[in-house]
Amino acid sequence: MKTLTIALAALLAGCCALMWWQHHDNTSLSAQLAAASTAAIAADFEASAARADVVRITAFVDRVRVVHDTTATLRQEIPRYVTPTADRRYLLPDGFVWLHDAAAAGVPEVDATGDPDAASEAVAASQALDIIVGNYGSCHETAEQLSALQDWVRGHVDPDMAPAR
Repeated sequence: MKTLTIALAALLAGCCALMWWQHHDNTSLSAQLAAASTAAIAADFEASAARADVVRITAFVDRVRVVHDTTATLRQEIPRYVTPTADRRYLLPDGFVWLHDAAAAGVPEVDATGDPDAASEAVAASQALDIIVGNYGSCHETAEQLSALQDWVRGHVDPDMAPAR
Protein backbone atom coordinates (compact mmCIF):
# COMPACT_ATOMS: atom_id res chain seq x y z
CA MET A 1 0.00 0.00 0.00
CA LYS A 2 2.85 2.30 0.83
CA THR A 3 4.37 1.56 -2.55
CA LEU A 4 1.08 2.29 -4.24
CA THR A 5 0.81 5.65 -2.44
CA ILE A 6 4.35 6.55 -3.44
CA ALA A 7 3.63 5.52 -7.04
CA LEU A 8 0.43 7.58 -7.12
CA ALA A 9 2.22 10.59 -5.57
CA ALA A 10 5.00 10.27 -8.17
CA LEU A 11 2.43 9.98 -10.95
CA LEU A 12 0.58 13.03 -9.60
CA ALA A 13 3.85 14.99 -9.35
CA GLY A 14 4.72 13.98 -12.91
CA CYS A 15 1.30 15.12 -14.16
CA CYS A 16 1.68 18.46 -12.34
CA ALA A 17 5.15 18.92 -13.84
CA LEU A 18 3.81 18.06 -17.29
CA MET A 19 0.90 20.53 -16.91
CA TRP A 20 3.30 23.26 -15.64
CA TRP A 21 5.62 22.68 -18.61
CA GLN A 22 2.67 22.64 -21.06
CA HIS A 23 1.31 25.92 -19.60
CA HIS A 24 4.65 27.71 -19.97
CA ASP A 25 5.14 26.26 -23.44
CA ASN A 26 1.67 27.52 -24.49
CA THR A 27 2.37 30.94 -22.95
CA SER A 28 5.61 31.14 -24.91
CA LEU A 29 3.81 30.11 -28.10
CA SER A 30 1.09 32.69 -27.45
CA ALA A 31 3.71 35.42 -27.00
CA GLN A 32 5.47 34.34 -30.19
CA LEU A 33 2.16 34.30 -32.07
CA ALA A 34 1.28 37.78 -30.77
CA ALA A 35 4.72 39.09 -31.77
CA ALA A 36 4.41 37.57 -35.24
CA SER A 37 0.91 39.00 -35.64
CA THR A 38 2.10 42.45 -34.57
CA ALA A 39 5.05 42.26 -36.98
CA ALA A 40 2.72 41.26 -39.84
CA ILE A 41 0.35 44.14 -39.07
CA ALA A 42 3.28 46.60 -38.89
CA ALA A 43 4.70 45.32 -42.19
CA ASP A 44 1.29 45.63 -43.84
CA PHE A 45 0.91 49.18 -42.49
CA GLU A 46 4.38 50.17 -43.70
CA ALA A 47 3.69 48.70 -47.15
CA SER A 48 0.39 50.56 -47.45
CA ALA A 49 2.04 53.78 -46.21
CA ALA A 50 4.80 53.32 -48.80
CA ARG A 51 2.19 52.87 -51.55
CA ALA A 52 0.38 56.00 -50.35
CA ASP A 53 3.69 57.91 -50.30
CA VAL A 54 4.40 56.84 -53.89
CA VAL A 55 0.98 58.15 -54.93
CA ARG A 56 1.57 61.45 -53.11
CA ILE A 57 5.06 61.87 -54.54
CA THR A 58 3.82 61.12 -58.06
CA ALA A 59 1.03 63.68 -57.67
CA PHE A 60 3.53 66.23 -56.35
CA VAL A 61 5.95 65.64 -59.22
CA ASP A 62 3.09 65.99 -61.71
CA ARG A 63 1.93 69.28 -60.15
CA VAL A 64 5.47 70.70 -60.09
CA ARG A 65 5.97 69.61 -63.72
CA VAL A 66 2.81 71.51 -64.71
CA VAL A 67 4.09 74.64 -62.92
CA HIS A 68 7.52 74.27 -64.53
CA ASP A 69 6.02 73.80 -68.00
CA THR A 70 3.71 76.79 -67.52
CA THR A 71 6.66 78.96 -66.48
CA ALA A 72 8.67 77.81 -69.51
CA THR A 73 5.71 78.57 -71.82
CA LEU A 74 5.32 82.06 -70.36
CA ARG A 75 9.04 82.73 -70.76
CA GLN A 76 8.79 81.78 -74.44
CA GLU A 77 5.98 84.32 -74.85
CA ILE A 78 8.03 87.29 -73.55
CA PRO A 79 9.38 88.36 -77.00
CA ARG A 80 5.80 88.35 -78.30
CA TYR A 81 4.57 90.75 -75.62
CA VAL A 82 7.74 92.79 -75.01
CA THR A 83 9.27 93.34 -78.42
CA PRO A 84 12.83 94.55 -79.05
CA THR A 85 11.31 97.87 -80.11
CA ALA A 86 9.57 98.17 -76.74
CA ASP A 87 12.82 97.21 -75.00
CA ARG A 88 14.64 100.10 -76.71
CA ARG A 89 11.80 102.56 -76.19
CA TYR A 90 10.96 101.80 -72.54
CA LEU A 91 14.10 101.40 -70.48
CA LEU A 92 13.55 100.57 -66.84
CA PRO A 93 14.40 103.33 -64.36
CA ASP A 94 17.28 102.72 -61.97
CA GLY A 95 14.84 102.95 -59.04
CA PHE A 96 12.96 99.89 -60.35
CA VAL A 97 16.19 97.93 -60.68
CA TRP A 98 17.41 98.94 -57.19
CA LEU A 99 14.12 98.06 -55.52
CA HIS A 100 13.85 94.76 -57.39
CA ASP A 101 17.41 93.81 -56.42
CA ALA A 102 16.74 94.68 -52.75
CA ALA A 103 13.54 92.60 -52.76
CA ALA A 104 15.35 89.67 -54.41
CA ALA A 105 18.11 89.87 -51.79
CA GLY A 106 15.57 90.15 -48.98
CA VAL A 107 17.05 93.33 -47.56
CA PRO A 108 14.98 96.31 -46.39
CA GLU A 109 17.47 98.92 -47.61
CA VAL A 110 17.82 99.91 -51.23
CA ASP A 111 21.42 100.40 -52.36
CA ALA A 112 20.70 103.55 -54.33
CA THR A 113 23.27 105.89 -55.78
CA GLY A 114 22.23 108.33 -58.43
CA ASP A 115 18.91 109.41 -59.91
CA PRO A 116 16.15 106.78 -59.41
CA ASP A 117 14.33 108.10 -62.50
CA ALA A 118 17.33 107.66 -64.79
CA ALA A 119 16.88 104.96 -67.38
CA SER A 120 18.99 101.90 -66.73
CA GLU A 121 20.89 100.85 -69.82
CA ALA A 122 21.78 97.54 -68.17
CA VAL A 123 18.28 96.06 -67.80
CA ALA A 124 15.68 95.88 -70.54
CA ALA A 125 12.00 95.31 -69.79
CA SER A 126 12.13 91.85 -71.40
CA GLN A 127 15.02 90.85 -69.11
CA ALA A 128 13.14 92.06 -66.04
CA LEU A 129 10.00 90.23 -67.18
CA ASP A 130 11.99 87.02 -67.67
CA ILE A 131 13.31 87.28 -64.10
CA ILE A 132 9.85 88.09 -62.72
CA VAL A 133 8.21 85.17 -64.56
CA GLY A 134 10.93 82.86 -63.25
CA ASN A 135 10.45 84.17 -59.70
CA TYR A 136 6.69 83.60 -59.85
CA GLY A 137 7.32 80.10 -61.21
CA SER A 138 9.66 79.39 -58.28
CA CYS A 139 7.03 80.69 -55.86
CA HIS A 140 4.39 78.40 -57.38
CA GLU A 141 6.77 75.41 -57.24
CA THR A 142 7.48 76.15 -53.57
CA ALA A 143 3.73 76.41 -52.90
CA GLU A 144 3.25 72.98 -54.50
CA GLN A 145 6.06 71.56 -52.35
CA LEU A 146 4.41 72.95 -49.23
CA SER A 147 1.03 71.62 -50.31
CA ALA A 148 2.54 68.16 -50.91
CA LEU A 149 4.26 68.25 -47.52
CA GLN A 150 0.96 69.17 -45.85
CA ASP A 151 -0.79 66.30 -47.67
CA TRP A 152 1.95 63.90 -46.55
CA VAL A 153 1.69 65.04 -42.92
CA ARG A 154 -2.11 64.72 -42.98
CA GLY A 155 -1.68 61.17 -44.30
CA HIS A 156 0.63 60.23 -41.41
CA VAL A 157 -1.19 61.91 -38.51
CA ASP A 158 -3.80 60.08 -36.49
CA PRO A 159 -7.06 62.02 -37.07
CA ASP A 160 -7.81 61.87 -33.33
CA MET A 161 -4.45 63.51 -32.57
CA ALA A 162 -4.66 66.20 -35.27
CA PRO A 163 -5.08 69.79 -34.09
CA ALA A 164 -8.53 71.31 -34.42
CA ARG A 165 -9.05 73.67 -37.34
